[in-house]
Amino acid sequence: MNNSINHIATYTGKSFDLLNPKPEMVCVEDIAHSLAFQCRYTGHTQGFYSVAQHCVLMAENEDLPGDPLQKLLHDAAETYIGDIAKPWKQLLRVDVPRGITRINQHYVDVGDFEDTIQKIIGLALGIDLTHSAEVKESDIRMMATEVRDLMPVMPPSFEWGCSVSNPVEETIIPWLPEPSEQIFLAMYKLLKLKRTKIC
Repeated sequence: MNNSINHIATYTGKSFDLLNPKPEMVCVEDIAHSLAFQCRYTGHTQGFYSVAQHCVLMAENEDLPGDPLQKLLHDAAETYIGDIAKPWKQLLRVDVPRGITRINQHYVDVGDFEDTIQKIIGLALGIDLTHSAEVKESDIRMMATEVRDLMPVMPPSFEWGCSVSNPVEETIIPWLPEPSEQIFLAMYKLLKLKRTKIC
C-alpha cells in the first residue's frame, strides 16, 4: 500500500499535486508569496534576498535580454519544489511511481521534473515558459550581480558554476519578503496588461 503524500498546501489554500500537476492548482498569488519568502543561495546571502526580488530585478532591467514576463516567472516552479542549490539539484533524482503519465521514466532529474511544473504554470497563466537562452543569459548576469553585492568574497579558486564576470551596473539592495511579494504581483499585473494591449 502506497501511503506517500504527493501534494502540498499552498498559501491561498490550494492543493498542488507534485506528480500530477494541473493548471487549476496554480495562481500567481501563491507564486508571489512563496518566492518572496524563499531566500536565494540557500540563505547564505549577507541579508535576506528573495527569489521574488531576483525575478523582479531581472524582469525590470531592460538591458537584460528576454521577454520581461518570462524573466519574472522563470523560477516560478520553485513555488512548489523550493529554491534548490544548483550543486545539490544536479545530484538529485525524483522517484516517480510507475503509471504517472506526465513523466515516462522511473527516476528523473530534478531539472526535468521542474520543467514539467514550469510548463503547467505557463499553461495556467497563459505564458510560454519553455527554456529560453535569452532568459538564461539574464539569469547568469543576475547571479554575477548577486555574487558581487550579496555573497562573501571567496578564494579565487572557488567555482560558482558559471561566469560571474559580467554583472549589471545597479547595486542590489535587498527587500523584505512582504514588499517583495507586493512588487512581484504589481509587476506581473503590469506586464500582463502591457501584453494584452499589444495583442
